[in-house]
Amino acid sequence: MPYIRVKTGPNRGKLFEIRNAVISVGRDESQVIQVLDQGVSRNHAEIFRLGEMCFVRDLGSTNGTFVNDARVTEEALKAGDELMIGTTILVFEDRLPSVAGGGAAVDFDETGKIETTTVELKMDETPPVANRKVIGKEVQSRNITLISQVGRIIRGERDLDGVFEKAVELVAGAVRANHGYVFLIDPQTQKPVPRAAVETEEGGERKVSRMILNRVRETGMPLLTSDATLDDRFALSESIILKKIKSVICVPVMIGERVVGFLYLHSSKVDHVLTVEDLELAASVALQISMAMASLESREQLRKGLMGTIRALVNAMEILDPGTQGHSQRVADYSAAVAAQMELSPEETHRLRLASLLHDVGKVAVHRSIAGLTPQQVLEQHVVAGEKILSGIEGFEDILPGVRYHHERADGSGFPYRLKNEDIPLMARIIVVTNAFDNGCAHGGSAGQGLPAKEVLKSMAHCGGKEFDADVIKALVLCHRSGTLYGAGEGPRE
Repeated sequence: MPYIRVKTGPNRGKLFEIRNAVISVGRDESQVIQVLDQGVSRNHAEIFRLGEMCFVRDLGSTNGTFVNDARVTEEALKAGDELMIGTTILVFEDRLPSVAGGGAAVDFDETGKIETTTVELKMDETPPVANRKVIGKEVQSRNITLISQVGRIIRGERDLDGVFEKAVELVAGAVRANHGYVFLIDPQTQKPVPRAAVETEEGGERKVSRMILNRVRETGMPLLTSDATLDDRFALSESIILKKIKSVICVPVMIGERVVGFLYLHSSKVDHVLTVEDLELAASVALQISMAMASLESREQLRKGLMGTIRALVNAMEILDPGTQGHSQRVADYSAAVAAQMELSPEETHRLRLASLLHDVGKVAVHRSIAGLTPQQVLEQHVVAGEKILSGIEGFEDILPGVRYHHERADGSGFPYRLKNEDIPLMARIIVVTNAFDNGCAHGGSAGQGLPAKEVLKSMAHCGGKEFDADVIKALVLCHRSGTLYGAGEGPRE
């Protein structure tokens, strides 16, 4: 990862990674790299990345920006280049040092060997690792093998119910339980609801003790009873007596201090009771499930906060310019339809939708009514302003390209960076097309009135490979023909 290292001045030694966000440099306290030297402008310069290349651009500063002692307006950077802003020197490097932030260095022994007395845990590898060399002695642990397998399931399975089903199937089979369940507590009714149920043997009644579930819910502690009918805690329970529940493991699934569900295993075999080792395995698996659910809840809270921020920014745009009412939402919907047609991943589609919603966010800072600005200047400045707004919001790095390049054109005739198609990220190429399509449908006529979708598409198709990416245009046309371009009940604009 390329970075900027401050070589001289009060910030000496600080490192700034060059990611998607622009790194602003200047005297103002809002700058990413603040330089308080005499002669440095408030907004002096910016350092940014295009693909694998990094650039520095002077922002019309009074005393100039220098690269290797030569004054520049805009310059591509290579490893070792020294940038001088005022009297402060910044160094551009193409990768971060192996030890950063003052951490202690570590010496690695390159000549040592692993002794044959070493004990190495052996996993049940499926398929086996080719050419795997055995060192020392191998021992196989059922619990660690199962925990490792559940970990792989959680990492690879995107559907939470799929995680529950596969995890409880593995555990129930390992401990030889008749039945295994995952229950989640319904937030509305506060009752346990089964989300996964596995039978390791056909037939037999599904036996669950509500008293045992309630006990684990109250204590928040894992529970094992080798024979529930003899256990003083449960022997008088109606569910224990009538269902002849024998050996049970019940482990809480928790988020923070809250019990949100249970992993429940039951064995009715006379010759097989569940053991403490089985309880340890179940507790470890329940812990992994708990961590997966906590991570999901955290992501959902982050997503809601992100969407709240986005809605506020979009509302601010539409208040300032009522003529754009609904434009950002339509562009986002069109972009999502094109993404589906082009078979983008769910993650790529999600980022594209967010970028589409915010592609005009710079209009909050640069409005068409500002005195002295031509319409073209307003367009150019709102792109730069949008980039700066989002650069200051953590978590928006992945959607910046859609805002930064949504007025570029495939033939290099766009603005403000004059990039050609191969240098424009796919996210931005899609927004370029869907933005132009909605603008044409809304006010593409000679008198500013809207045009029929077919007419706009025909005109844009002639520009495929010139102004617009040909593959994106093709996907847009296919979405129009199939009807997927429009929301339910919306239909094409006539």
